[in-house]
Amino acid sequence: MYIRYGIIPISLLHFIISIISIYLMKFQLFLFLHLFLLLSCQPREKKKELTLWYNQPAANWDEALPIGNGHAGAMVFGGAEKEQLSLNENTLYSGEPADVFKEVKVTPETFERVVDLLKKKEYVAANEIVCKNWLGRLHQYYQPLGDLFITNNKEGEITAYKRDLNLSQAIANTEFTQNGIKYKREVFASNPDNVIVMRITSDRADGIDISLQFTSPHPTARQEVQDNLLVLQGQAPGYVERRTFEQIEAWGDQYKHPELYDKEGNRKFDKRVLYGEEIENKGMLFEAQLKPVFPGKGEYETTESGLRIYNTQEVYLVMALATSFNGYDKSPSREGIDPAVKATEILSKAETRSYPKLKERHTKDYKELFDRVSLTLPSEEEQLKKPTDERITQFAQQADPDLAALLYQFGRYLMISGSRPGGQPLNLQGLWNKDVTPPWNSGYTMNINTEMNYWMAEPTQLAECHEPLFHLIKELSVTGAETARTMYNRRGWVGHHNTSIWRESLPNDNVPTASFWPMVQGWLSSHLWEHYLYTGDKEFLQKEAYPILKGAAAFYADWLIDDGEGHLVTPAGISPENTFLTEKGERAALSMGPTMDMAIIKETFSRTIQASVILDRDKDLREELEEKLSLLLPYRIGKRGQLQEWMYDFEESDPRHRHLSHLYGFHPGDQITADKTPELFKAVEKTLNLRGDEASGWSMGWKINFWARMQDGNRAYKIITNLFNPVGFGEQKRRGGGLYRNMFDAHPPFQIDGNFGFTAGVTEMLMQSHAGFIQLLPALPDVWATGEITGLKARGNFEIHMRWQHNQLEEATLRSLAGEKCIVRTQLPVIVKKKGQIIARSSPVESMDKTFHEVNFNTEKGSTYLISNEEK
Repeated sequence: MYIRYGIIPISLLHFIISIISIYLMKFQLFLFLHLFLLLSCQPREKKKELTLWYNQPAANWDEALPIGNGHAGAMVFGGAEKEQLSLNENTLYSGEPADVFKEVKVTPETFERVVDLLKKKEYVAANEIVCKNWLGRLHQYYQPLGDLFITNNKEGEITAYKRDLNLSQAIANTEFTQNGIKYKREVFASNPDNVIVMRITSDRADGIDISLQFTSPHPTARQEVQDNLLVLQGQAPGYVERRTFEQIEAWGDQYKHPELYDKEGNRKFDKRVLYGEEIENKGMLFEAQLKPVFPGKGEYETTESGLRIYNTQEVYLVMALATSFNGYDKSPSREGIDPAVKATEILSKAETRSYPKLKERHTKDYKELFDRVSLTLPSEEEQLKKPTDERITQFAQQADPDLAALLYQFGRYLMISGSRPGGQPLNLQGLWNKDVTPPWNSGYTMNINTEMNYWMAEPTQLAECHEPLFHLIKELSVTGAETARTMYNRRGWVGHHNTSIWRESLPNDNVPTASFWPMVQGWLSSHLWEHYLYTGDKEFLQKEAYPILKGAAAFYADWLIDDGEGHLVTPAGISPENTFLTEKGERAALSMGPTMDMAIIKETFSRTIQASVILDRDKDLREELEEKLSLLLPYRIGKRGQLQEWMYDFEESDPRHRHLSHLYGFHPGDQITADKTPELFKAVEKTLNLRGDEASGWSMGWKINFWARMQDGNRAYKIITNLFNPVGFGEQKRRGGGLYRNMFDAHPPFQIDGNFGFTAGVTEMLMQSHAGFIQLLPALPDVWATGEITGLKARGNFEIHMRWQHNQLEEATLRSLAGEKCIVRTQLPVIVKKKGQIIARSSPVESMDKTFHEVNFNTEKGSTYLISNEEK
């Protein structure tokens, strides 16, 4: 046996070197060649596999491990005696589009009355009119499909147990020993084949004896066995309502719920989840099909509970999930796709491929996205040997940078697994939900949460995963145009703070702090604009982004009124989910011109104007927006030095409220920066200090982004430490949100936006590009003294790789994908090289009472540039 360098045996290399050394009589050359040989023959360091791993099965859903392909997904429990896969298909919702409540209208009379009351500072009275006349009802609910149970029919003690989620491969693994036999399961959700696949192996020829069974929380569901095909068929509820009867009746909202009440307002049922004949057989149909495949020998038989598989050493299960969903505007029960036909088609294609081929196609597809970005933050070797849940419990006591990097990549894993072209965007629970009546409907909450899900998409090079959100925005702009016309009698399109797969665009029901918020179209439009900034795709701007932006701007232009002091403001609005104290000491939410309203409108007008100029169209609209932009109510600084949340300097009912909506112009917007608006920048800092660091899970995700933009890495890291608060396990019991054992974000309950907010926030700590330049390591905390990140994307279509030592940039490479001019800001002086030649040197700039260094250079499309410390 010999070490190989390339394909040349080491013995032959030694012989060649000896001949050369004798001939040349150059000892130095001899030594050099031997050194070259020794270095070259060192085995390459294998890239570390990123895994979450545990020494025990999941005790509940919040401990199970998620897999998904952007359409279908599962939570894998990893039980040795009984495995459970909790199944979801991301088009499975309750309700139907025809049942969306639309009988809401802002009449001229109620509009004038509300505005008059608000001008007189009669906030509570104005709110009562809005709640009575301008609100609708809750949207419909994301549904679980069912569960697959795999019972181990063998008996005996379980030893050597381990389960993990390999983020590098997107495969969940479970392994254990029973009666001296080693068992292993691996399960993944393949996007190319749109199936969930589980391979089960043992190291004995007849070691496997298992029983398969589908169950479902839906009483309409039925399981049947067709030869060796296990099938689950069912129908989702035609209607679900989480408001209690008492709430609905106290509000006088019976007329909004004809499914539950007759015309006289009497209850028709004693329940609020309706199936089948209770709801005229409305509701989405669904089907799951599972087929076992034996690479070698194996037997199966039908049982009372389902399907038994035995007398085999290896089997893999191929499962397809489908629904009758056929579009946001089509009845799934009358105009839907046949889920049986769809599932059969998916399964028939997949089962023609061997397990190795299915796995190969899955990993190749997944890694093409996941491997674009890597993050290295070293921890102590002993920490790496501990299971993930133990490391979470110890995070606050001992810094574990590698675990933070793992959570960072977990966010990217969840994005790839949950959001793919052709599928639905990630909702409050992403792709994964177990409840028929889930928290907050498991819907799209668009006053922060839906948008937070996608902040990381562009900078972490997952732009493809952004596409489902773009599709939702386009569909919502259609229903929203109808709402703008029929409810408001305004141009353009409008949405409010919640929607579902049916793209409801009217306000929700009687929640004064959240429901009346006709502002979402501007925030959603910003995602399209950001995609343009990152890619420079002018065709996308013209065909996709601009029509959406234009419609949002047109609605706002019609919605604004004069505040009586020469400023344009929104006539009635809220700062999402927060309240203030009036001069009378009353608690209120509704007022004119809340800061977030004005920030979103300013951003939307500015970007629509820019797009109009770039595309050279709609001059009349552009001139209208330019005039109104100049008249918008400006930001105001309050008596405590904070950025005001409302038009007036109200006192907050809850000074530590989880929402910081009035900071929208600071993040995710770009209106407030240290260079452009230093006074507002300081007011934002004061606001953040007043609100404090404790928060729910998703709010901590936002605060990490805020402190990163504030360029305070240690303060951002303090929020990160708070986020690593074990919820539902471990000895520490801090208040507020944190992480479940499976690293899902805990609001609590589970909300996936906190995971994505964390990944976005860490990206902002390491690189920012919102202020007109690329800033490297703007908010690096002391505990991340050494590290490396590759593959980040900056606005202007630049790809960034960098590494640092002793908390200082060591080297960065920048690849220009569009040939745009580039400005880079760093802490230390740097030089820029192209092909070994210095092409630019940095110059000092002052910002935030500090000296930075900025280098400005032209780039060529496809070229790579080296940025390094000038003192090296």
